[in-house]
Amino acid sequence: MSRRVIRGLAALVFLVGALSCKQETPSPAVDKAPPPAPKPAVVTTVNLPPNSWQVPVDVSPTPPPNPPQNNYLNLGWQTFVALNWPALSPSSGGQNAQPDTNSVIGAVAPNGAIVPTVWNTYRDLSTIMLDQGADPGSTYTQQVSIPSACAAITPANPVAPGFQPMYIDGSTFQTATIVRDYINQATGNPLVDQKGWYTITDIRVDPSEYAYIQQNGYYLGANQVAAYNKSGQLQPFPKNGTEITPPLPSYAQYGALEVKATWRVLNPSTDSAIIPRYYTQWGYFMQPDGKTCQGPALFGLIGMHILRLTPSMGGTWFWASFQQVDNVAAPNGIAPTLAKLGTPNGNCGGNYNKKPPQVTGNIPWNGNNTPDDICQVKNIPSEVQQVNQTWQKNLSGTVWQYYEMVHTLNPCPSGAKECYVFPPIKDQNNKIDLKIFGNNAIETYFQTSNCMTCHGSASGNGAPSPLTGTNQIFTFVLLNAYMPQTTQTNAKRSEIKRLLEVLPQSDAVAMHP
Repeated sequence: MSRRVIRGLAALVFLVGALSCKQETPSPAVDKAPPPAPKPAVVTTVNLPPNSWQVPVDVSPTPPPNPPQNNYLNLGWQTFVALNWPALSPSSGGQNAQPDTNSVIGAVAPNGAIVPTVWNTYRDLSTIMLDQGADPGSTYTQQVSIPSACAAITPANPVAPGFQPMYIDGSTFQTATIVRDYINQATGNPLVDQKGWYTITDIRVDPSEYAYIQQNGYYLGANQVAAYNKSGQLQPFPKNGTEITPPLPSYAQYGALEVKATWRVLNPSTDSAIIPRYYTQWGYFMQPDGKTCQGPALFGLIGMHILRLTPSMGGTWFWASFQQVDNVAAPNGIAPTLAKLGTPNGNCGGNYNKKPPQVTGNIPWNGNNTPDDICQVKNIPSEVQQVNQTWQKNLSGTVWQYYEMVHTLNPCPSGAKECYVFPPIKDQNNKIDLKIFGNNAIETYFQTSNCMTCHGSASGNGAPSPLTGTNQIFTFVLLNAYMPQTTQTNAKRSEIKRLLEVLPQSDAVAMHP
């Protein structure tokens, strides 16, 4: 596939998290009209509705009545498209999470680099949950700080002009109830692709959820404990972004949203035939020791999991998961990323999806590691495939045509023949649509259940037990906050570990955000 070059794009700055928080000029409380972005000379042809750059606030039509499942599937794709819209250049007035409304999805810079997406400019969790519970700052916009240990970018590592390289900070601190880990999946096991490279992840948080965490002080575990002790629950997460003061810009007015992305390392020489099938960014990976910077490397996106809260989905949140189409099956002449040729997807035996040992410390930065043989346990249902085909056709000519939605997890839709309650509350009035829901790149070793098996037990630090509907929050991100070792912290860690270990394979799931 040839890439369409979009000329005349102004310098764009990639604004993900940094190792340390810098004090910036606060973002404006209201929209500030930015200078118009230069119009591209060449535009990739896509067939999308007007304003597809705007993240939809909710499923349409919203309940009541509860919409059919197809509406939820389209909400997943609408969100995916908006999040993957090119970000607006700061030199054109752009800030973190701001789409370039004069651009088009899949935009490529004159040097051949893909323009970073909106979600790629979200704040990384590593810049929010800081050691010693430091305040990450009231300003959402934050420029990445590339450590001096990282080798310089050269013309052979093209980054869209004005952008900084992507930076995935795998270093962490141990004083958290759940220690953030960008190498091991939530089950505690890494994933090595068929080329022998470790895959790595990162977690990013939208402006609404960032403001919620920062303004309530929930980056410090003790503040979460205090909130539970005072009222038995945390402040409610934002559902549409308008709850935030000062007001967020209109493009950011949607509820709490998290993205978990999984990346593979691509070789520009040996992988040249397949690189056009990936959303790619040149950048760095900081090893867990916080000293060893790997790269520059070309990262290709293989999995993207979206968790979001909308006004109509407070009882479950909304989940949409995407994976690159070549992960476990690929066209002739292309080797699958995570599976051997001939893997019986949908009919996996005992030779697949075996959990490798947990990695402690730095990972070998080479392709000499033993690959994990992955099999997709449940094939994508036909109704989801039909929706995928429509959106993939609409995105023809961009890298995004090579991504597929696994499914969405949402409240039981109208017309459903069967829906499921989920632990621990098992509320018969609050059911979800799926019993099995798994992404082969993110939930690799627990593909036989659904997100809610674990996420139904999610809470902040200090939550009362047993959980009730008033303190069920469905995200584990708050447990990444600084929390010194206490009896309560250790008990929570043990509870989460036991949850993953004692549940049978058919009832367990990775604790992705």
